[in-house]
Amino acid sequence: MWRNWEAAQKIAWRFVLLYIVISISWLLISDWLLQDHLQNAKWISTVKGGLFIVLSALLYYKLIQRMIKDTIENEANYRLIVENVSDLIVVADRDGYIKYASPSHERLLGHRSEEYEGKELFDFIQTEDTFKMQDWFQNEIMLKKEIEVEYYLKSKEGNQVLVEGKVVPVASGNGKVEKMVLLAHDITKRKQFEKQLIESEERYRKLVEYSPETIFIHIDGKIVYVNNAGLRLAGVQYIEEVVGKNILDFVSSEDLNYVENQIRKVEETGKTKLHDYQINRMDGTRLFVEALAFQTTYQENKAVQVIIRDITERKRAEEKVRYLAYYDSLTGLPNRNLLFDYLNELLIAIKKEKQTLAVMFLDLDRFKMINDTLGHSYGDFLLQQVASRLKACLPKGSMLARYGGDEYIIVLQEKKLEAISRLSDQIIDKLAEPFFLSDRQMFISPSIGISIYPKNGDVAEELIKNADAAMYLAKEKGKNTYQFYTSSLNSMDSCKLELENGLRNAIKNEEFTLYYQPQVDLNTNKIIGLEALIRWKHPKYGFVSPAEFIPIAEETGLIVAIGKWVLETACNQHKQWEEKGFSPMRIAVNVSALQFRHKDFAKTIEQIISNTKCRASYLELEITESVMQHLGETTTIMNELKELGVNLSIDDFGTGYSSLNYLRHFPINTLKIDKSFVDEINNGKNGEIIVKVIIDLGNRLGFQVIAEGIENKQQAIFLKQNNCHIGQGDFFSQPLPAEKMERLFSE
Repeated sequence: MWRNWEAAQKIAWRFVLLYIVISISWLLISDWLLQDHLQNAKWISTVKGGLFIVLSALLYYKLIQRMIKDTIENEANYRLIVENVSDLIVVADRDGYIKYASPSHERLLGHRSEEYEGKELFDFIQTEDTFKMQDWFQNEIMLKKEIEVEYYLKSKEGNQVLVEGKVVPVASGNGKVEKMVLLAHDITKRKQFEKQLIESEERYRKLVEYSPETIFIHIDGKIVYVNNAGLRLAGVQYIEEVVGKNILDFVSSEDLNYVENQIRKVEETGKTKLHDYQINRMDGTRLFVEALAFQTTYQENKAVQVIIRDITERKRAEEKVRYLAYYDSLTGLPNRNLLFDYLNELLIAIKKEKQTLAVMFLDLDRFKMINDTLGHSYGDFLLQQVASRLKACLPKGSMLARYGGDEYIIVLQEKKLEAISRLSDQIIDKLAEPFFLSDRQMFISPSIGISIYPKNGDVAEELIKNADAAMYLAKEKGKNTYQFYTSSLNSMDSCKLELENGLRNAIKNEEFTLYYQPQVDLNTNKIIGLEALIRWKHPKYGFVSPAEFIPIAEETGLIVAIGKWVLETACNQHKQWEEKGFSPMRIAVNVSALQFRHKDFAKTIEQIISNTKCRASYLELEITESVMQHLGETTTIMNELKELGVNLSIDDFGTGYSSLNYLRHFPINTLKIDKSFVDEINNGKNGEIIVKVIIDLGNRLGFQVIAEGIENKQQAIFLKQNNCHIGQGDFFSQPLPAEKMERLFSE
C-alpha cells in the first residue's frame, strides 16, 4: 500500500466501511442487549459509549503506531539505499528546481547535496543538452511518461560527466505532475570503452580488409568470409566467386591429404602451427602459400579463421639460393660445394668396390690478361664457351665443376692412365681452337694437373690439393700441357711455403743485400751506370735465386715492401758513393707491376728521394711490359714520375705486351733488349734481325738502347756495329756487392 496510492485509497475505504459496520453493529447489538436497563439507568448508555470510544482509541493508536513505525522503517530503508547508492537521484518540481539531490552527487561531481537544493536543474547540465532536457520536460514529462535520458553533467572541477538514466514524473492527487525524479548513473567510462571498442573493431575490420595477408573464415570447410587480399590470391574480383566454396577446392591434389589433416588438427587442438602447401588459383596457376589456422566464432557459430601468405617468390628465391649453393650461376656447372659432396659420396661408393678415379684440375693460361684487357663481359663469355667445350669432351659418368675463377675440376671414373692422358690431350686440342667473342678472335690454353685415387689421396680435399699442385707444375713447364701428381711435388710445395714464411721476416732480419752490375759504354768500355739486383741469403738454404723468391713475393704481395727496401737501399748507396768522391752515375732499379700500380707509388718515390738526398736524375726505374696493359693508369703514373725527374726504362723489351702503341704515349728514356734475344746473336739469322730491329726502333724514337746478358766478345761487337751504345752482362762484370763495386770504380 505504501508503494501504490490507488491501492492505499481502496484499503482506506475498506477500513472506513469496516469501521462503520462494526460501529453500527455495536450500537444495535448493545442496545438490544441492554434495552431493559437503558430506561432505568442512563449511565449505562454513557458507559457503553465511553467503552466504544476507548476501544476505538486503542484501535486507532495501534493503527497509527504501526503506520508511523512502517513509515519510519521504510523511510530509513529508502534513505539508506538512496544515500549509499552510486547512482544519482534528484527530485525536482515541475519547473526544474531541485528539492533533493542524493549524496552520490558529491562523490561523482564534487557538489554537496545542499548545493543543489533550491537551484535549477539546468544549471548543472551541459549547455548543449539543456534545450533537449527542457523539451522533454515540457512534452513527455507533462504527459506522465517516463523517458530514457542521456546527458552531460558539469562537475565542480569543470569536467564533463556523461550520465544515463530516466526521468519519472510524480503526479499529485489531482493527477497533475507536480514533481519528477531523475535517476542516472555515470556511463563516461562505458562510453569511452564502447568508443574504443568501436574504434578497435573498425581498426580490426580495416586491418583485415586491407591486410596484404589473405584472411578467410570457414565453417566445416565452407568459406563464409574472405578479405580483399584473398580475392587477389584466388584471382577473382567478386567475393561471391569464393564465398560458399569448399576450401579444399583450392588446394593442389598432392597437398590435399596434408591440408585435411591440418583441418582435423584445428578441430582437435584449436589451432595449427605454421605450415605451407600449394594452392590453385581460379585461372589455373599454382602458388606456394604459408598458412596458420585457429578456431574462432563467426556470427555466433563455431568457425575456423585462416591466415595465408603468398610465399611463391620466397620459394623461388629459396630454390635459386639452393641452386646457387650448388651450381655456378655463370656456367651452370656444379660449384665446389656440389663437387665436394659428389666426390665424397663417390669415394665412399668406390672404396667398397675397390675402384679408382682421377681428379683433373684445369686452369686457363693467360685468362687474367684477357679479362683485364677486354673486360669481364668477354671473360665471362669465354668461361661459358670453355665449359661447353669441356662438357663435349667428357665421357658419360664423369663430372665437370667450376672450382672458381678460371679453374675447372673434372672427376673421371677411369683407371687407365692412357685413357686419362688421351682425354687431357683431347681437352688441350679442343681448347686450342679459336674462340670467337663478339668481333674478336681469342686463343687460350689450359694447364691440367691430375691426381689418382687412391694412389694420390683417399679424401676429396687431398685429391683436389694434389691435382692443384700438379697443375702448377704444368704451368711451370710451359703451360698448355698436363702433369700427373708425384710425391716430389709435396716437398716442392713445402719448400715454397717455407720460402714464403722466410720472406715475411727477411727485411727485419737483414737477410737481403744488393749487388750491382755495371752498364758499359760499348764504344769506350767505361762504366756509365749500374743496375741494382737484390740477393737473399736464407738462414737455412743460403743464397736463394731471385727467380725463385720474386714470384712468391709477387704472389703474396710482399713485393711492395721488398721493392721499397731496394729503392731506399740503392738510393742510400748512390749517395754514399757520391760522398766518397766517386763519379755519380745512373743507377737502375727493377719495379714490379704490382709495386708500380700500388697506391701513391709516385709519392713513395718522392719521399725516398727526399729522405736519401739522392738526385732524381740519377735514378732509373726499370718497368716490365706487363704494366702497359692499363694505358691510362700507367700514363698517369709515368708522368708523375717524370715530373720528379726520374728516368724510365722498359725492361725485357719484346717479350711481354705485344702492342708497340705504348711507345708513342709513355715518357720512356731507355729500352732494354732482353737476354733471350742477345743469346741468339751469332746463333741464328732471325735472332740477329730482331735485335737489329729493336736497336733501330729505339734509336729512331730517341731512346737509349741497352743490351743485357752479354756473355762474349762476339755479342758485344755485333751490338756495337749495329749502333747499340750500352751493354750489360757477365762479359763485362758479374753483379758485385757494394764493397767490390767500389774497387772496380777505382781501377
